Amino acid sequence: MTQADQLVHKIELPESIIGLRKDGIIHVYIKPYVEITSEYQARQLKALNEITGGTKHPVIYEAGENVTVGNDARMNARRLEELTPTSCKVVYVSTLAHKLIAEFYYRFNKPEQPYKVFTDFEEGIKWLLETNARLEK
Repeated sequence: MTQADQLVHKIELPESIIGLRKDGIIHVYIKPYVEITSEYQARQLKALNEITGGTKHPVIYEAGENVTVGNDARMNARRLEELTPTSCKVVYVSTLAHKLIAEFYYRFNKPEQPYKVFTDFEEGIKWLLETNARLEK
């Protein structure tokens, strides 16, 4: 079964595909060669609210090849955290560059929600389900 088969609802933006999985996890896939900007973050936030109805869900972020994060987006990310309908976050990385970016964000921005970087997609999903279940208690 592919990741696309897991989706029960999706919204496609020029930069990404945002989908609600059967297990209640939001999967955000950033398309290759995209620079994440504050403008994109605003469109993503709108799509996340639409797909979740504004209720908090666990989310896994995955970036395609050569995705970069602009300075404005890096500065904006922490401010958007409280507005985003997410309960906990996983950043799935498949390259060293993406791992360094994700860990840098964590070290310097100190997200308030549970946040973890994984190199194994399924392990990330497992952590999200377990973490979200603990948060709901």
